[in-house]
Amino acid sequence: MTKKKPDFLRDLDTAIMDELTGGGIKENAAGLVGTLTQIKEIKQLCGLPFCGYMAKLETVRPSGVPDEVTVVFAEDVPYRACNGIEFDVMQEFVEGSRLLLTGKVQTLKDFQSGRLLVYILADFVAVSEKAVEQDEAAVRGVIANKPTYRETPRGKRITNITVKVRNELTGGSCFLPCICWQEQADEAAQWQQGDTVELLGRYQSRQYEKVLDAATGEREQRTAYEVSVRLIRRKEEAENEC
Repeated sequence: MTKKKPDFLRDLDTAIMDELTGGGIKENAAGLVGTLTQIKEIKQLCGLPFCGYMAKLETVRPSGVPDEVTVVFAEDVPYRACNGIEFDVMQEFVEGSRLLLTGKVQTLKDFQSGRLLVYILADFVAVSEKAVEQDEAAVRGVIANKPTYRETPRGKRITNITVKVRNELTGGSCFLPCICWQEQADEAAQWQQGDTVELLGRYQSRQYEKVLDAATGEREQRTAYEVSVRLIRRKEEAENEC
């Protein structure tokens, strides 16, 4: 009998996901350390009243490829992180600062532009120059539509799924775009709309070209945001209590 080769990274990811989903964080948890590239004060978010800040952070994958992360936080969040000490966010959170934050992965549809905003709604954010690079998201939700499977020209197997989670700003639902790779893609491709899944991954950005006019060949460079899945598992029917 051939002994199965141990998969230490998968075992580690499983332990991390078990800790996040079983330790009181049942549905959605994100932890991030990255470099602040821009920040602005906002009074609304995709048409919803929201007094706070929108920021862009850069994180770097183990491969060295940078990702752009959109982060949103309410105006009082930095004060809570600093034990109630008031300060000027725009003065303290300067470009190049290293920020540590926790929160939840969320989406909102911008009905003016028609685009989907994929962001982290932070409940803690602080400057932490010595913090180790981090980009983790653990999500428990329901598959919102039929998984889409494909292979790239280079032979990589990919399955795209959309996972429904709670919308923290509206109290309704929001839909997270997630991408699974290789063996994870093979498994997820067999699942159905309505299945409950747990996944661990990272917030990822990628560049693509959008065809605006097929007749003229007009194209536009855009950025897509999604959760790149490292580990995913389907919950048994008896456990489907999302």
